[in-house]
Amino acid sequence: MWFKTIFRRKPMAPRKPGSAVTRSDGPLFDEAFLRRLERMSLQAQRTLRGNPSSGEHPSRRRLPTTIFSEHRPYTRGDDVRYVDWNAYARQEHVLVKLGEAEQDVHVHLLIDASRSMSVGHPLRLRLAQQLVGALGYLALAHSDRLHVAPFGPEVLRSFGPAQGKSRVIELFRFIEGIAPQPDTRVAAVLAGYARQHPQGGLLVVCSDLLAPDGLEEGLRLLAPPRWQVLVLHLLDQRDLDPRLQGPLELEDSETGQRLALTLDDATLRAYARAAREWREGIARLCARRGVRYAPILSHWPLERQVIPYLHARRLLS
Repeated sequence: MWFKTIFRRKPMAPRKPGSAVTRSDGPLFDEAFLRRLERMSLQAQRTLRGNPSSGEHPSRRRLPTTIFSEHRPYTRGDDVRYVDWNAYARQEHVLVKLGEAEQDVHVHLLIDASRSMSVGHPLRLRLAQQLVGALGYLALAHSDRLHVAPFGPEVLRSFGPAQGKSRVIELFRFIEGIAPQPDTRVAAVLAGYARQHPQGGLLVVCSDLLAPDGLEEGLRLLAPPRWQVLVLHLLDQRDLDPRLQGPLELEDSETGQRLALTLDDATLRAYARAAREWREGIARLCARRGVRYAPILSHWPLERQVIPYLHARRLLS
């Protein structure tokens, strides 16, 4: 499917698998950005399974609490601090105050490290690292249990589970050390990851989705209510609207396969149509599986455009 090919006139020298991406853009974030970011939080669904002893996300559990919305009869062993003595004075029934329990959740951030993520301007992998770093920072800052997993043909060495802001520096170092992989198998990776984490949680996939196996099988195993899934589809504007003409040779950025052709207006229109149908097909598949789909262009500024975009998509609150 040649519309997935990364257009370029001269193939880039491939990085060796196992070597980290060059930090040409400096640190992932500055301190001021992180302080502003911390005012936000990840928006997790109530259906997710978490630990009610910590965290800030609402759950479906009802526990004895001083801030309450309903009652239940007192049973032996209940903490008398949660007895509603005002109700007892009126009704002569001993009732316990029940409120909505808050919980932490498991936050899983999967980052595509395939070679196609290391092309474009700016690099899609760089944006993916920033996105995972920002979302991971929020998870740690708000007491969630964080897992970060880069992947190529399979899931690589992961970070976590981690909890608490004391792990932030370790998180950023891990993300910056992610090394490009030869290719990727998104569906197989998602299916295997779902089997390894049966408790579910909030899962975010950062990928260009340039994989031969698509998403179908992986998303089937990441079904709600146990999972809440968001697919962040990282795209380069030049892939969607290539400004090229004439005879040239295309090279697939992952397989190395080459195709010689002449680009004229008719060919470019056909390419644009195929690229649009590809994206629309992914969006329809995600909708059928109860998954949020968010295409993101790699040149969007993180704080001024990407973060507000995720807030509008109800990943952040």
